[in-house]
Amino acid sequence: MIQKYFSRKIMICWLCALMLINCKIPFDPSLKSSDTNTLVVEGYIDGATPVNFKLSRSRVLSVGDTAASRNELNALVTIEDDHQNTYPLTEAGNGTYISTDILNLDAAYQYRLHIVTSTGREYLSDLVPFRQAPPIDTTGWKLKDGGLQVFVNTHDPNNTTKYYRWEYSETWEFHSWYNSVSEYISATNSVVTRAVPVHICWQSDHSTNILLGSSAKLANDVINEMPLTFIEPHDRKLSVLYSIWLKQYALDINGYNYLTAMKNNTEQVGSIFDPQPNETVGNIHCVTDPSESVVGYISAGNSVEKRTFISNSSLPPGWIPFQDCPQIFVPDIPDSLQYYFSGGYDPIARSQSSAGQLGYSASYSGCVDCTLGGTNIKPAFWP
Repeated sequence: MIQKYFSRKIMICWLCALMLINCKIPFDPSLKSSDTNTLVVEGYIDGATPVNFKLSRSRVLSVGDTAASRNELNALVTIEDDHQNTYPLTEAGNGTYISTDILNLDAAYQYRLHIVTSTGREYLSDLVPFRQAPPIDTTGWKLKDGGLQVFVNTHDPNNTTKYYRWEYSETWEFHSWYNSVSEYISATNSVVTRAVPVHICWQSDHSTNILLGSSAKLANDVINEMPLTFIEPHDRKLSVLYSIWLKQYALDINGYNYLTAMKNNTEQVGSIFDPQPNETVGNIHCVTDPSESVVGYISAGNSVEKRTFISNSSLPPGWIPFQDCPQIFVPDIPDSLQYYFSGGYDPIARSQSSAGQLGYSASYSGCVDCTLGGTNIKPAFWP
């Protein structure tokens, strides 16, 4: 009798657990209208390269939302120092404001950003010290989990930097599986000699995560093997030649703490064990309405840059991308040409079947035409 009682109790517990798992109540937090029109300021007052700031407005996102960002247009954006010097920026479109040349900034001064929008709202950042980033020692790599981990090493012999941020852009050369010398012209349903090569291409991407490092808890101001990006095994980024262009900034402790909070809020929230969202307060304020929130933190200094190349020949043998590229024969018959070359195949070269029929070797378009995944225009910095 007791055993039957406990068996029934266990069964009821299991049923309740299943009901809880399957009954999910959606949570839609209520947002104030002001939360959906917040000014977002992205950029750095850089004395080593032309300055580039991006101004936009936050908005409510919905499932499947593909709308473009709300750029802040027609604003007056100026850099100011604590010695009454001003450096106006030029609007370059899409909410971007730039200096056309490298600004002559005095490292002994402090700097801030001044914004006046087209509606007359005024924003001002706090004055911040100008910080010189130390040189990048090396941008290195090591094999990890079958892939490749790219990292940076740097140090400040004066022990004054302590807080670092990095951005990078990467470019890689890749080749189509086949080197096509023939091209299909749909207008005439014919195959001709290819005029523009589509065998060698390049593709580029840039960092999207917030990359931060600190040596504040160390005896020496040294950053050792700070991870930048991980390249998956057999990724075509490393099939020929890969380049990473790295930019390093020096931050003050407030800027570092702000970006750390932003990183936690945007990149490391997904489970109960991750840092929970918190309100991040930057150093930009609305003069027109001090109660208005603004997203962004302005820092100033001289950044440093370094470009590094990694060749496929420096990797262990066998690092090639996996690609399904079967080769077929297409007879030189109008119906066959149209069927295959308008249906996902591209010609490779003039060919002949084992039976002596004339036609073309062919394969999937992605295996023949590299411009479907990149550009065949060689970057100016490429060796």
